[in-house]
Amino acid sequence: MKATGDQTMILEWFAACRSTPLIYAVAHAGRGFPQAHRAQLQANIATLRSLEDPLVDQLTDGAGALGIARLVNRTARAFVDVNRDPADIDPRLVEDGRGRETPRTRAGLGVVPRLGGDGKTLYRGRLDRTEIEGRIHEVHRLYHAELTAMMHETRTQWGRAVLIDWHSMPSLAAQAEQRRGGMRPDIVLGDRHGQSASSEIAGAVRAAFEARGRRVVMNRPFAGGYTTQLWGQPNQSFHAVQVEIDRSLYLNEETLEPVPGLERLQADIQAVGEALIAWLESKKAAPESAA
Repeated sequence: MKATGDQTMILEWFAACRSTPLIYAVAHAGRGFPQAHRAQLQANIATLRSLEDPLVDQLTDGAGALGIARLVNRTARAFVDVNRDPADIDPRLVEDGRGRETPRTRAGLGVVPRLGGDGKTLYRGRLDRTEIEGRIHEVHRLYHAELTAMMHETRTQWGRAVLIDWHSMPSLAAQAEQRRGGMRPDIVLGDRHGQSASSEIAGAVRAAFEARGRRVVMNRPFAGGYTTQLWGQPNQSFHAVQVEIDRSLYLNEETLEPVPGLERLQADIQAVGEALIAWLESKKAAPESAA
C-alpha cells in the first residue's frame, strides 16, 4: 500500500496465496483525489466519477485466493490516468500549450484528463506543466514500476507472465456494438488485434468467459490501452489482454450502486480465473533469460 503525504492512498498491491502465471491490474477503480489539489477542480463528484470503472476492484476481489497477484490503483483517474501514455499531455490543459495531439487528447482524455466521461470540464483553468509532470511521477510512474516488478518476477518463475487488465464500459458502448455487429457483448476483450497476446492465450480468455454464458467480442470497440500495449510483448513471453465489462450487468449506471447481477458476475470472474490458471499451468514454459 502506498500513500501520499495527505494520506490519500495511491495504490494497493494484493499478494496471492501462491504463485501462478496470471496477474490482474485494475487501473480505474480509484476515487482518491489529493486534498491539496482539489481547489483546482470545478467538476462535481458525478463528473469525477464518470471517469471511474466502478466496482471493478470488487469484481476481482477473489483473485488472491486463486493465486493471482493484483495491483489496484486507488487514485482517481481525473487526477492522472495510469492507462495513458505519459507523453499524452493535452495541449489544451497545460499552461504553456505544449503537448501531444492525439485522438485521446483531442477528446480531453490525456494522461491528465481535461474532461470527464460525461464531457464536462474538470478544472477551473489550465495546469502548470510541473503540476502535470508531478502527478505522472507520483502516481503513474509508481503504478508501472510496481507492475513491472510483478511481471518480471512472474516470468522468471513461470517462463511467461500473463496480464489481465480489467475495465468496464458504459452500456451505450455495448449497445452501439450490437447495432454494428448484431450481438450485444457482455465482455469486450482487447489484444490489440492479435499483437499483445498469443492467439492461444487470447482464445483461452475468450473461451473461459463463453463457458460461463457470456457474450464476447474481440477488439470492438476497445482493442486495448497503454498498459496492454506496454506489456503486450509475446516474443518476450509477456502477454496482455484487456477486459471491458458492460456496467449494466452489475450496477445501476446512474447511481453506481450494485444490482443483483453483481454476485453472478463475481462468480463468473472467479471461474474464469480458475480456468485460465489451469490452462496456463498445464502449459508451463521453460524460464527465459530475456530482459
